[in-house]
Amino acid sequence: MPDISNMSVEELKRLQVQAEALIASKKDQAIEDAYNQILAIAEKVGLSVDQIVEFGASKRKKGTRKAVEPRYRNKGNTAETWTGRGKQPRWLVAQLEKGAKLEDFLI
Repeated sequence: MPDISNMSVEELKRLQVQAEALIASKKDQAIEDAYNQILAIAEKVGLSVDQIVEFGASKRKKGTRKAVEPRYRNKGNTAETWTGRGKQPRWLVAQLEKGAKLEDFLI
């Protein structure tokens, strides 16, 4: 690495511009190299780059989650249910505080 401590401000600014141009050029070359590698991989498996990207996107999509069936039901209001997951609903907490057992509400 050259000693730049004795360079003038103007020389340092010129060096900075040259360095930034070189950095941009190297980044562009790296991107081009990566793109060519992707093309080679796509060709090797007999697909287009678009097909590979589409395949990857379909793998990342979250499948629709099946609704969980309720496991507990309020005897006083059968419309109130709880799956047993997450925070207990208020109606259940109130009943448990009155001395009821969780098993009493199993469906």
